[in-house]
Amino acid sequence: MHWAAVTRGDRGEPLREFSARIAALPPNQLHRINQAGDLPHTAGKISRRFMRSIVAANHGRRGFTYSHHDLSIGENLALIRNANRNGFTVNVSTETETAADRAIAAGLPAVLAVSSDETRDGWHTAAGNRVVVCPAQRQDGITCSTCELCQHRPAKLIVAFRTHGTGRRKADQAIMGAIA
Repeated sequence: MHWAAVTRGDRGEPLREFSARIAALPPNQLHRINQAGDLPHTAGKISRRFMRSIVAANHGRRGFTYSHHDLSIGENLALIRNANRNGFTVNVSTETETAADRAIAAGLPAVLAVSSDETRDGWHTAAGNRVVVCPAQRQDGITCSTCELCQHRPAKLIVAFRTHGTGRRKADQAIMGAIA
């Protein structure tokens, strides 16, 4: 519902106001953008204007988000690298260990969607990168604000998210299709 409202323009705010709200956060404040959707783009090319504004507004704060954008399109790789180097973490969202390994090899943080029936809490990929299931999915009382792995973590650590919620079955099917 939220995602559809954002897409329709019923929710959200102009970039200038959004950036001002981020800049007004207390120093060192952890925050996440894009609860629904992805980074703004045109035909798959991430908005340079948006990224520059958010990275500048985030200075001194600890912002993060996730992106499924194709790193080979336009300036996407450079924009995401620049954001990460300047303190705004953009996690590359993946559905396969191979894709997560490629993101890590490109020097970017990666997250991995795994099936809802994944029983392992941690393992290594073929490339030797460590995968850990989101601590909030493994232990009561842990939240994004107490964990913070998606904002800052060791370079070769991939955070996995078990599919969940009402779209779990559809997401599980998509993951299985990506793996096949």
